[in-house]
Amino acid sequence: MLGVTRPLWRRHTGLPPWAPTLTAFERRLAHRTEVALYALAFVVPVTGVLLLASDDDGLLWVHVVAQVCFLAALARHVGLVLKHQFVDRDRLLRRML
Repeated sequence: MLGVTRPLWRRHTGLPPWAPTLTAFERRLAHRTEVALYALAFVVPVTGVLLLASDDDGLLWVHVVAQVCFLAALARHVGLVLKHQFVDRDRLLRRML
């Protein structure tokens, strides 16, 4: 549900401007991480349902890898936001909320 709802919500409401302290590299990294989170928020539940619906354990590795990638992207996303919030003090967290 989140994999479908969040991208629709973002498309409808848009985003505030980037924090002026972000470099071009940080903007690309943030964008790619966000895209990965959106894609994996859809892939993880779909592969889980397919895994349960079929008794094929061949999908298990896809589901596990997708889940690990989702958690890694989430950790990177949260870590970078916390760095900007508490180290750089540019209030990037407000952009997320």
